[in-house]
Order: sequence, then structure tokens, then C-alpha cells
Amino acid sequence: MILFCPTSFPVMFRVVTLDSQFRPVQETYPRIIIKDPEQNQIFQWLDVSSMHGIIQLSFPLIEEPVLGSYHIIVEKKSGDKEHEYFTVDEYVLPKFEVTTSMPRRISFFDEEIRVNVCALYTYGQPVQGIARINVCQQHFYNPRCQQSQKPTCEAVTGLLENNGCLSSVVSTKTFQLYRSYTRMYASLNIETIITENGTGIQMKNYDYVAVSQENDRVMFRNMDQYYRRGIPYFGEITVTNADGKPVASRVVVLEVNGEYEANYTTDENGTAAFSIDTSNFFSPSVKLSATQAPDGCADFFMWRNDHESQALFFVHRFYSRTNSFVRIEPVKEKLSCGQQRMINIHYVLSRKGYRNATHTNFYYVVMTKGKIVLSGQKQVRITHAPWGTFAITLIVTEELAPSARLLLYTVHPNGEIVADSSWIQSDICFKNKLQFEFSEKQALPGSKINIRLEAAANSYCALQAVDQSVFLLQPERELSAESVYYQLHLSDLYGYYYNGLNLQDDQPEECTPVKTTFFDGLYYEPVNVSHDGDVYRIFREMGLKVFTNSTLRKPVLCNEDRLDWEDNRIYLEDSASGGSAFGKESSKIAAAGPINTVRKYFPETWIWDLVRTDSTGEANVFYTIPDTITEWKAGAFCLQDDAGFGISSPVSLTAFQPFFVDLALPYSVIRGEIINLIANIFNYLDKCIQISAILAESSDYKVEVLSPEVNTARVCANERKTYIWAASLLSLGNFVFWSP
Repeated sequence: MILFCPTSFPVMFRVVTLDSQFRPVQETYPRIIIKDPEQNQIFQWLDVSSMHGIIQLSFPLIEEPVLGSYHIIVEKKSGDKEHEYFTVDEYVLPKFEVTTSMPRRISFFDEEIRVNVCALYTYGQPVQGIARINVCQQHFYNPRCQQSQKPTCEAVTGLLENNGCLSSVVSTKTFQLYRSYTRMYASLNIETIITENGTGIQMKNYDYVAVSQENDRVMFRNMDQYYRRGIPYFGEITVTNADGKPVASRVVVLEVNGEYEANYTTDENGTAAFSIDTSNFFSPSVKLSATQAPDGCADFFMWRNDHESQALFFVHRFYSRTNSFVRIEPVKEKLSCGQQRMINIHYVLSRKGYRNATHTNFYYVVMTKGKIVLSGQKQVRITHAPWGTFAITLIVTEELAPSARLLLYTVHPNGEIVADSSWIQSDICFKNKLQFEFSEKQALPGSKINIRLEAAANSYCALQAVDQSVFLLQPERELSAESVYYQLHLSDLYGYYYNGLNLQDDQPEECTPVKTTFFDGLYYEPVNVSHDGDVYRIFREMGLKVFTNSTLRKPVLCNEDRLDWEDNRIYLEDSASGGSAFGKESSKIAAAGPINTVRKYFPETWIWDLVRTDSTGEANVFYTIPDTITEWKAGAFCLQDDAGFGISSPVSLTAFQPFFVDLALPYSVIRGEIINLIANIFNYLDKCIQISAILAESSDYKVEVLSPEVNTARVCANERKTYIWAASLLSLGNFVFWSP
């Protein structure tokens, strides 16, 4: 939803057409329509042709438009239609932002909670005012209960400090949280209200705190679904406190199938990496559990918390007929565009069949968005031992971003494909690389500023700069690489279902009969491997069809239950006994002499232009900064026939002056209605100054001074003075209030 205020500024929008490779598409649209909330067609454009993939249009709103949701319809030649909506409403932009920080979790036995609330103007200076923190517990009653069902609340009120913040401790004794201990989980709602001095303008922020039976939480991370016998099993144990922050130097105990394995100590990131020797693992599944080591100095007879945090994870066996395995060490971090990353590979190969071979070849394939974008091979020496490690190097390009799957395999001489795959996550990358910057990070309103843009040569670029206050109303509307990328609904392949068809292969082999055999005094019978992983599963999850006479599948017993393994994973993520999880994963403006200026240009959107880069890929544009004291959020996207689409990172420009007047006005009033006209005079100079505030006379309104009674005052550094008039509007139309 796009929010728009009915003012003298027009509604502006762009239509951009890209193909699946993010290249611009030149297209003519038969009709582009605008409909109001009552479905009246109020504007249309016929046979509109894009220029380098971009159409930029605008239209004015009438003086008193219908409020509500407006509809933009773009009709294509194919008959398809694209839809977008924006909302026209009456509103006043917020002037400051409220942020709240607190623990993310507390215990049922905690008796207080510390809450920190801050308020900053959009130009970065602290707000002066009063903060109220409301902490409430919502009760759940029987629907037939006739009692008042109001929540129980505790409130704290205080003045914001010079930095615009208030840190306070709120007692939770009123909630008697310990009485809810058996519920295992509860929550407290946090409401913070900031009231600005002088104007009385209020801004609110909402959050919550979870109440659980555990303080510190133990979790597994970066865990592999399968173990491969002979290759060490790697994983991580993390410990976080009630606030969700990592706990360092904490000793954790790892158990395998209920047996003690080892103690590990968390690092500064609250993480302890571990490895387990799998050489003697044969079980279909292995249970891993992690807990915090008990305090040896604690009272032996002290009551023990039965709900102590414990992490559980079940690792299943991976099948190989030749007992040969390969494992890609997962990339845990998110990679950046252009980053070169070395990926380690572990392997163990059965020596049978290799005879006198000294080398073997490993092959790799990288898939993304349903296509193979990269392939290669690596020759590995196996003379000394049939196990070891090697590495391959990948570079993050726009073809691999934002997610790619690496497949690595080799063919064993005994006719088995040995393979593994792993996801690689990265930032969204585009071929057209952009650099967008202002010549200054902070400047005076009304002054000139230069924008320097770099992109592919002869790119067609769309610039925009919007008041930060707009994003305080709707932060989700900010244009980003993610919002553009996911508009095209590109996805990776998974499985063998395509266009409603099941393309899965039939079982090529007959089932293995379950027959008991007797040999050398012992009885033997086949083992059920239905829950084991196999290479066929890896290829199927990538949507790859394999034409080979090598072995891909695990054997099937004739009497085994044909469970759908996809629906019967035994992962325990946040088990009842505690949390368990797994994953893949400014410069200052010097005070000059007094300048008498009238600030009167306050747009919500400052820049909305189309520019072109030259043959070197550069463009320099000059603009005059509007009169709004605020932070401007700016950016650009560019299109070029070969390089395609590119988008810049958001940049900011703070428009600020050390002395100014700010008026607090309602959006509209009724003729004859008396309103309080409030003017705040801010002084961010490093010295005290003498001021005088007089409201200019006009036949359109009459005013009466409410406070202070004297026009002149002395305002010192980082202080403000508030003037209030009672104003009665005598005529219709738009009004401009100013003081000489």
C-alpha cells in the first residue's frame, strides 16, 4: 500500500518492465488506468511506450479527493494486467521516531524488567518531552466469565534526558508471573508513549517480552541432516541469554545417544563448534543432546529446574553401497556480491576398485533459478589415503545470487555415484553496478547539492529522494533490491513435479526379499534403510534428472513400510524441554551570521527524475535542498540493454540548520474553529540568543496570544522556546502562517 496525502503535489508513479534476466523490455501498453475508491475511472493513458524499459507518469488530485484506496491498472498487449494500489488519506507526517529496547525474554521468577526508550527527530537531534512506559499482562478468561477482562498493567513516567532517552526499571511483581509457571510460556506487552514538550504531540511504539521457564537457551545450529560414516560430523552449539544475546565462556555438555561425548566452551559469539568421529556409527539415527554444564559449586540439595534448556537433534544415516562418501562443508555466512569464497570438501572413498589409480576426478555443478550456471572439475590425488579434503573456489556473481545450490560428485569404479549438495546464500546482485552519493552528508536547507551517479555506460536511471518521515509511516514501501528481485517470482527447482505432472522415476530395481541367512554360526538379515539418505534424493531435491547406469538409489526391502520421508522428519525444533534448532542455514554545520530566510517548500518527495549516464557511466546532477529540516532517503535504479537492471544502496542527506522555527499544525480545520497554533523555536547553536516571535497579521484569521505573554525570550544552546496562539480561521482555503 502506498500512502498519499491530497496536497498540491501530483501523484507520480513509474512502470518498469524487465525480463527474467533483469534486462529492460521495450513495450507499448494499450491502456493505463487510474480508478478511485468508488471504482470511477478518473485518468487514462493510451498506447504508452516505455523508454529503455521505464514509463514515468503523474496526475493531479482534485482539491477534495475521495479518500481511500486508488487502483492503477496497466494493460498489456497480451491482455494481461498488472495492478498496484495507493491510499489517499489525510495525515500529518511524524516529526520524530520512537525506539524501544528491552530483554527479549525474562524468567517467571524475574521481578523487574529494564526498558530503554529513545526519541529522535528525523534530522537526528534528541526530542525533549515525557516518556510513559506501560507494561501489561493480558489475561485469558473463559468466554462465559462476566468479570471485567482488563489487562493488569504497571506504568512508569519520566522526563527524557538530554540524549532523548529514558532508561527505567519496571516492577513485574504485580503480575505474579511465578503463578503462570506451569503454563511454560507467557508474554508482557510493552507500550511506550512519547509526548513532545510544547506541542503535546504523541508518538507510540509497541513491543512485547516473552516469559519462559528458562533463562539461557541452548540450541544446535548449522547441523547436517545426515552423518556419513568415516567423515567427521560437524555442528555448532549456541547459548543465548534472556535478551537473545550470545553468552560467552559457557560450558556445554554434548551427549550422543545419551552417552557423554565431550565438554565445549562457547566463544565470544556464544558458539561452540564441535566434531564427532563417525567411524563406528552404524545406527539408522543418532540422537544428539546439549545442555549447560551444572555448576559444581551450587548447593547439592538445591531445587533443580526440570525445564532447564536442552537442545535435541536427530542425525540420520546416509547410504552408500561402497561405503564411500563426500561432504561439502556448508557456507554459514551470507556472501556479498563479488566475494570470492573457498569451499572445503571432505571425502572418504572405498579403495576397492581403484586398483593402482593415483588420482580421481570430482565434478561440480552450480544451479540457481532452475538452471545450471556453472560447472567444473577437480582432480584429487588418492595415492596415500582414500580420504582427505580439498577445496574449490567460487565467486559470487549476479548469476549465483541470491541463492545457489552446489552439487559435487564422483563416480566410484564399482559403479556408484558418490555425491553431496549444499546451499550458498548471498546478497542480491545485479550486473549493472551502481554508486550513488551526495556531495555532502549534511547541508543547509535551500542550499545546492550535487548527486554523483555511476552505472553502466549509457544507462537510463530513475532518481528519487523522499522525506524520512514518509518511511516512518510506511517503512515497507522503501524500494530495495529484494523488493525488485522477488517481483519476478523466480524460484529454484525442487522435486520432480512440473506443471502439475509427477515426473518422478519408477523404482528401477525389484525389492530385496527379507530372508534370514546363516553363516559361520551367525544369523543375518537385511537392514531397513528407508530413513537413510541417498544420492537419488540429492538429485531429486535439485530437480535434476540423471541418465546413468551407475547406482543412485538405496535398496528397498520387500516388506518395509513405504513411509513418505518428506512428511516424517524427526527434527525437534524448540522441543518441550527447551530450545533446539538447526539451520543451513557527520559533519557539523558551522554557525554563520544571522540570515533572514522564509522556509516555504516542504515536499514529501524531493527528487523524482530520469537521467542518463554518459559513455563513461557517470552522471552529475545538481539540486536545491527543500526547506524541510529532516533526513532525506535517496537512491536510484538504472536500466541498460546489455547490463540490465541495477539498484543503489540507500543514501541519506540531513537537511539541518542550527536555528529554526517549527510549526505544529493540524491537517485541516473548520471555518470558525479555534485551534492552538504552536511554534517551537529550536536553538542548536553553541551560545544563547535573544529571540522575538510575532505572528503576522492577516484578514484570513484572528489570533490571541496564549503563552508566553512576552514576545521576546532568551534561548540557550540545545534549548527550545514554545509560543502558543489561539487562532480562529475566518475564510476558506489554504493558509500560510509566518512570523516576521
